[in-house]
Amino acid sequence: MFSKLKINQLSIKAKLQILLLMVSLSSILVVSYLAWQRSQTNLRNTIFNQLTSVRSSKTYQIESYFELLKNHITTLAENRMIIEAMQEFQPAHQSLNLKFDPENVENSENSENKSVEAQNKTWLASLETYYIEEYFPRLKKGVQGEPSFTVYKPKTVAGLYLQYHYIANNPNPVGEKDKLLNAGDSSQYSQIHSKYQSIFRNLIQEFGYYDLFLIDPNTMEIIYSVYKEADYATSLQDGPYRKSNLAAVVEAVQDTPDRGAVQIVDFKRYYPSYGAPASFFAAPIYEGSQLIGILAIQLPIDEINNVLTQKQNWKNEGLGESGETYLVGEDKLMRSISRFLLEDKSGYMSALREIGTPERTLKLIDAYETSILLQKVDTEGVRTALLGKSGTRIIDDYRNVPVLSSYAPVKIPGLKWVILSEIDLAEAYRPVYQIQRHLFITTIILIVIITLIAGFLTERFVSPLRVLISATRQISQGELDIEINLKSRDEFGELAQAFNEMVHSIRDNNKLLHQKDQEIESLLLNILPHAIAERVKKGEEQLVDHIQQGTVLFASIVGITELTYREGVQEMAVKLSELFDSFDLEGQNYGVERFKAIGERYIAMCGVTIPRLDHTKRMMDFALSIQETLKGFNNRYDSNLSFRIGIDTGTVMAGLIGTNKLMYYLWGETVDIASKLNTLAENNTIVVSHNVYEPLHDLYSFTRGKTITFENQTTLNLWIVGKEQSLSVLTSDNESID
Repeated sequence: MFSKLKINQLSIKAKLQILLLMVSLSSILVVSYLAWQRSQTNLRNTIFNQLTSVRSSKTYQIESYFELLKNHITTLAENRMIIEAMQEFQPAHQSLNLKFDPENVENSENSENKSVEAQNKTWLASLETYYIEEYFPRLKKGVQGEPSFTVYKPKTVAGLYLQYHYIANNPNPVGEKDKLLNAGDSSQYSQIHSKYQSIFRNLIQEFGYYDLFLIDPNTMEIIYSVYKEADYATSLQDGPYRKSNLAAVVEAVQDTPDRGAVQIVDFKRYYPSYGAPASFFAAPIYEGSQLIGILAIQLPIDEINNVLTQKQNWKNEGLGESGETYLVGEDKLMRSISRFLLEDKSGYMSALREIGTPERTLKLIDAYETSILLQKVDTEGVRTALLGKSGTRIIDDYRNVPVLSSYAPVKIPGLKWVILSEIDLAEAYRPVYQIQRHLFITTIILIVIITLIAGFLTERFVSPLRVLISATRQISQGELDIEINLKSRDEFGELAQAFNEMVHSIRDNNKLLHQKDQEIESLLLNILPHAIAERVKKGEEQLVDHIQQGTVLFASIVGITELTYREGVQEMAVKLSELFDSFDLEGQNYGVERFKAIGERYIAMCGVTIPRLDHTKRMMDFALSIQETLKGFNNRYDSNLSFRIGIDTGTVMAGLIGTNKLMYYLWGETVDIASKLNTLAENNTIVVSHNVYEPLHDLYSFTRGKTITFENQTTLNLWIVGKEQSLSVLTSDNESID
């Protein structure tokens, strides 16, 4: 209601400006919104297409890479060198169990055999020192609790022997144990090792493998590995790593030992690699129809990351500053490293901490510097892709940041992975935001321009209205000589013409009304006393007066009928008009008003409509004056008209009577007495009541006349005044006349 009142109080100019601004602004906003929406849609579709293209390309590369690995593993498992190496390592490994197991050594004076048990203890102590000082400190970064050497020590003599000579007693530091070609122990195993170590090391470096293993299919013992980690020379059947994914892939080969069949196992934290994520390929090694070994390859994580990150060159992939492509497994954990961990580790860790990532997970990510198997990615894209569907949509990523995401499943036999290409929504929409800012600035500029134009146009539009308003106000103040001159031929021009016509009409009507008012006023003055006519004009509705003191005169003009017969009606009417006008003129001189003239009677009053203190004297002077006027009339027209006048003074009631036709009416005892005195008077005599005689007897000469008795036994005396006895007074003793 308040707003409505405020709007109603605005000028037309303000309303037009607001209307123009609202229409213009609405149009600008609609067009801007549609342009922005269109730009956003086109940009979103373009980015989605680009992300899908990157995702498809990376999917193809990953699938091709795994297919290549599979084919290569198949080729290696059938390679003659691998077969021969397996044939040579296997007996050499078994001979170590026979040679250095105290239970298998026969009694002999051979000093070497006698010291086997002591050597084993020495090797075990040295190996324990290595585990406690080298291996366990690194392992504890990703393992809860305190590792025990009893759990991790080799279970066989061959395992103890090989770990001592190629790990604990290896002069090369951790991570470079592969540089030792021969342990210098003169064993057949070391001779074979020196034969193949360089070849196999070059092979995995050439193809980017993390490690290569030769495994006895019967005992599930790792009889050879290139990098000599803690799994070297251990049993995957009953050793410390029997529940590892390497043991799982070996069991898969045992379960499906078909020639050329390659098994793969998903990433899992692998303790021999200090808890780092590891995945394995494995294939059977056949010599003819006989299964002689199992070849296992530890997948190179770096190679997968290089494929997905284009060797950390995301911008060349069109992924900008925040885009990335990554893999997620069935457990919804990453299978490739996060870009944000590589580029901004502290920011990445802060983001994860803000979304409530467990502190232990953060410590592991920090310790291993990887998000593989640590970063949870439970997003709509991942869930949809795990159902075998591909698509694009805007989602919140694993940092809880809105991104444009393109997702799809990855078709790698044995693995249930999905791939996602994403870019932050803020970066993707940056051009749209720039357009939005540009549109906003443009809108502000247009609003200013439109405001100026609207002000100019509305001023031009409203100026004729102002002229009309000004002219209308002048008319309301009574200035009717105004005229508007607008040269426009539009509706304003028509309005101005109509206004001028209206002014002319009002002017003419005013003249006519003024004329009618004069006529009405004249008519009122003719039928009503002047004072009463003024009161009627002022709008008094109940016009009734009770006058305490007023004088009424009834005069009868004797001889009018006889004179009419002589002169004629037309001539007599003219003469009577002249006579009555003379009476009225005399009345104006004495303040006496004609009340009515009917027949031979002329009725006048004084002090009724206008209060006068000397109303009785005025009326007496008027009566004497009209007598003289009548004498002059008789002399002028040779007529013999005479007066019979009755006058009384006292209380008079007067008022306008009637609704359709107004009539000013007098009544009361004073009127009745004056009328009766008129009938009692003789020609050329004035009969007054005692009320008239009493205040005037010192001013005029009154002669007591004869006494006349009325029907109600009231008696009146006739008085004659003057030498000609033209003035007489008829009074009653009790001042009552019926």
